[in-house]
Amino acid sequence: MLLILQIKYLYMGLSAGASALAFLSQYKLLLLPVGLILLFLVSLLYRKSKKKKRKKAQRVIPPVSKIIGTDGERIDALNKDLEPFGFRYEPYQDIFYSGMNTWQRDYGYCRLYDEAAAPLSMIIDCEPIRFEYAGKRWMIEFWKGQYGMTTGGEVGIYYTTGPDLNIPGIFNGTFYHCVKDEDRVNMAFAFRKNGNLMFTRHGYHWWLTGFKLGEFSDPEDLTMDIMLELYDKTMVKAFVDALKKVGYKESEYAVHGNRVYVHFGKPHTSQPVTRTAFTEYIMQRNNESFCRAYARLTEGYTNTLDRLDIVQEKSPSMYNQILRVGKPKGVFEAFDTIKNFIKEPSKEPSIDGKE
Repeated sequence: MLLILQIKYLYMGLSAGASALAFLSQYKLLLLPVGLILLFLVSLLYRKSKKKKRKKAQRVIPPVSKIIGTDGERIDALNKDLEPFGFRYEPYQDIFYSGMNTWQRDYGYCRLYDEAAAPLSMIIDCEPIRFEYAGKRWMIEFWKGQYGMTTGGEVGIYYTTGPDLNIPGIFNGTFYHCVKDEDRVNMAFAFRKNGNLMFTRHGYHWWLTGFKLGEFSDPEDLTMDIMLELYDKTMVKAFVDALKKVGYKESEYAVHGNRVYVHFGKPHTSQPVTRTAFTEYIMQRNNESFCRAYARLTEGYTNTLDRLDIVQEKSPSMYNQILRVGKPKGVFEAFDTIKNFIKEPSKEPSIDGKE
């Protein structure tokens, strides 16, 4: 009896399977698109679920200004922290910039400073343009690149009437003083990364700068379109001749009256010997890692003031590093070695011949 039941159930199972196969065979053209539609719907629901999770994880955290003060108060506090380092924060373009009468102004400029940049994590293009005008030797220099945790650019104006320095084993070349207030130049620049405008700067200055925090760049990705309003046609000619001498083509500069416009992309002058391929690779990886650490620590915040509050709370060492915008004091250490050989700037006449 048991054997008969087993045979019966086996027969029923085989019949059901055969019926199912027959059904599938008969309606396969219908079932295939239905199955694909079901798979598409399941996939759509899965992606929607993941998207909701990502949005939840990336939600913008409300600003903390209600807790620690207004934006104006926070900017004042930040600028107070930045003052010993010679910089200020400009919220409208979200950049840091150098002040007028900062400690850097006492150190002038020479080639040793450019040579110190790369070993101190500043991978920057340097473009010194040297010329003579009104009885002085001038240098107008452009810089752009990665300054530690910031991407930025600079234009500095310097001069001297003193002789070149010749200090065996240390330095052989020209030391320039920062121009006096009455000799400052009206200048401006537009700073771009991969062709996209990041910020602009303008004003009567001796050292016009701008730096973007947490932005990582290679110098070759950056360009500066610079305007210099020089004193007269004689100065314009001297400066333009110096541009041509280092290799600038007519497509890279223009002259309108006393204004000279320069496109600074690939530098034409020789770069510091310390900026080797090895040094650049190591320092750029280091700079990139710091920028990523800053981004991770401030994830969810879109306002730089909020970000800096979080950094100051969670990583005081990073906050102190951020305050050292641009070129830190380490760049100017060579000054202590050569200062006794330098003619005092107070003894150099201004452009109009007055002491």
